[in-house]
Amino acid sequence: MATLVLSVVGQVVGGPVGSAIGAFIGQQIDAEIFKPKGREGPRLADLKVQVSTYGQQIPKLFGTMRVAGSVIWATDLIERREKHGGGKGRPSTTEYSYAVSLAVALSSRPIGAIRRIWADGNLLRGASGSFRERCTFRWYAGGEDQPVDPLIASAVGLDEASAFRGLAYAVFEELELASFGNRIPSLTFEVDADAAGVDAGLVGGALIGETGRCSGQTIFSGYAASGDRVRDALAPLFDADAVRLVSAPSGWRLAPAGAADAAVALADFCEMRRVGAPIDIAERSRAPLSALPGTIRLRHYEPGRDYQLGQQASPVAGGGRREERIDLPAVLPAEGARALARRIAAAASDGRETRIWEGDLAALALPVGGVATLADGSVWRVASRTVKDAAVRLELRRHQPVAIDEVAADPGVPVLAPDWPDSAGLVRLFDLPSLGGSAAIAPRILVAAAGANDGWRGADAWLIPAPGAAPVPLGAIRPAAALGTLAEPLAGADSTLFDDINNVLVSLENPAMALASVDDVQLLGGANRAMIGDELVQFGRVEALGGGLWRLSHLLRGRAGTEAAAAHPAGTPFVWLDDAALLALPDALAGWAEGGAAVLQWAARSGGETSGVPVPASAAALRPLAPVHPRVVPDGAGGLLLDWIRRSRVDPGWRDGVDLPLGEGREAWRVAVVPAIAGLGPWESTAAGLHLSAAEVAALPPDSSFEIRQVGDFALSPPLVLPLD
Repeated sequence: MATLVLSVVGQVVGGPVGSAIGAFIGQQIDAEIFKPKGREGPRLADLKVQVSTYGQQIPKLFGTMRVAGSVIWATDLIERREKHGGGKGRPSTTEYSYAVSLAVALSSRPIGAIRRIWADGNLLRGASGSFRERCTFRWYAGGEDQPVDPLIASAVGLDEASAFRGLAYAVFEELELASFGNRIPSLTFEVDADAAGVDAGLVGGALIGETGRCSGQTIFSGYAASGDRVRDALAPLFDADAVRLVSAPSGWRLAPAGAADAAVALADFCEMRRVGAPIDIAERSRAPLSALPGTIRLRHYEPGRDYQLGQQASPVAGGGRREERIDLPAVLPAEGARALARRIAAAASDGRETRIWEGDLAALALPVGGVATLADGSVWRVASRTVKDAAVRLELRRHQPVAIDEVAADPGVPVLAPDWPDSAGLVRLFDLPSLGGSAAIAPRILVAAAGANDGWRGADAWLIPAPGAAPVPLGAIRPAAALGTLAEPLAGADSTLFDDINNVLVSLENPAMALASVDDVQLLGGANRAMIGDELVQFGRVEALGGGLWRLSHLLRGRAGTEAAAAHPAGTPFVWLDDAALLALPDALAGWAEGGAAVLQWAARSGGETSGVPVPASAAALRPLAPVHPRVVPDGAGGLLLDWIRRSRVDPGWRDGVDLPLGEGREAWRVAVVPAIAGLGPWESTAAGLHLSAAEVAALPPDSSFEIRQVGDFALSPPLVLPLD
């Protein structure tokens, strides 16, 4: 239309010259307006982003692919609330957690298995099949007889629920969202649709519905077919393999140009031409090299980087400045992608030269898409054929196949989410002494847990106060930074001096756990505290021996009144206390530990099997510390004066010349004779001293001793033994 209008306008304005100019301009405008719509195949980004758009196309998956899928059903967020603490004038804490149930469509073609699953780029389910977050997972292969999912049926009603037959999809039931900011994460799935690699023949046969009509030469690990038409779904594969239509007596088929039948000589098909016919080659044409692209860029999915996008480029010999990008929604290693890019670049000039050849009617036997040779030995591909005046005109295009060897290629630095194998968890309970700040009113029970690797994500725990009692939920136990056991025995040492003689050789449960050295200022300030059995120690120097084995030295022993438990055999539990991941039982629950029948039950977050650990009943935090520095002084009248220095649960440190806070509701002491003598003692005192009369002293055997204990609000302190001599 623009050609006609502008031609007339040019004729009026500028005569014949103006008409030619107007016609040329009009042709350019018409070419832009009426040019056919470009072909749009599947975009690589479509498989990376999870969507829930109504009418969104779901690809047909082949081989092994990583796909985000489409959310086809979901519940509202499921809110749970847990109340902790409270009582005795202290406020309670209410914690909220959220979960969601949803179904994600993966493939409109049946699949064989679902392997790994990523959530926001991190592994939610590893190769072992265990989930990092608690959920119930089911998937459906996409068969025509698959049942309705029971969760969807219960939510929308059995009559309204769809079985999504012919659609492979996955269902998450109550997927916990705490690790994802209480929102639905972006999920991607590694899907096995076929047991082996695929090519254009397998994909084309499945989409066309007729096996044997397509063939290909490149093997892909996986492919995602999508598009408005079958042609759109197959176009990327056919472009990569240079697949052409090939005619045959049995019908048309699609095959790579390099995989056609053996070349035939065209001279055999022009013997019966009539006399006076034109020469064999009627027309010749050759496109300029500048019409070729200068670079071929092939984008694909890289299996060595967890199916992230990869790109390989290859220059075209003699090509222009134009760059041609091929988005291939297929899984190819870097080496295979580079070889394919080089092959496409080498074949870019294939067909640049065109010839029209005339032969007799016997040339009708030449298949379109087949390969033929001219008298000069050059090889050509038959692009089309027409019949006119008892002659056959063939359109020939130069066929120059180039053999390309696979070469090494760099896929780039992978950024992979670590996939840890399953590991058995370890949960230990430690009875802590009073660590200062305030006097404990209940035992201080510490829960520490770890796994053999970083893939162990912790456990859920419950406290059973007594046999037959209802479990009380404690929440989640996170993996501890350093939990293990002694690799060799540890001898006792003086609790008032630095222990530079003994070393602690500890084997940590997770070899990735790490400890660090500190200087004396930090050490005396309370750094690097650890429980070894019932003893609280501190360590200044750390040496890594490899394999999760560590040597700790420059020790402070028997801290916070735990000097009585100073020797430990190999296998004694060890935990580093400077770790925020450790869980302390609330006072209201820790009080049940004193009965000796409480049990902590736990189950790993990736499994449902429960284990039980007895809760220690020693209640070290409730016991006053043993007094120190005893003295026996004669009173000058045959009697004795006993005195000692008390220590406090509130402040277990050493303070020279400072009267420490009592830490108990009242001051009370009990002094007994060892061995016991009938009628003599024990004595009660309200101060850190006791006066024995001359008669009481005379009744004492020469080898007797005194045991001095502080009477606390909840328990007696360990004894301080004072020999009479």
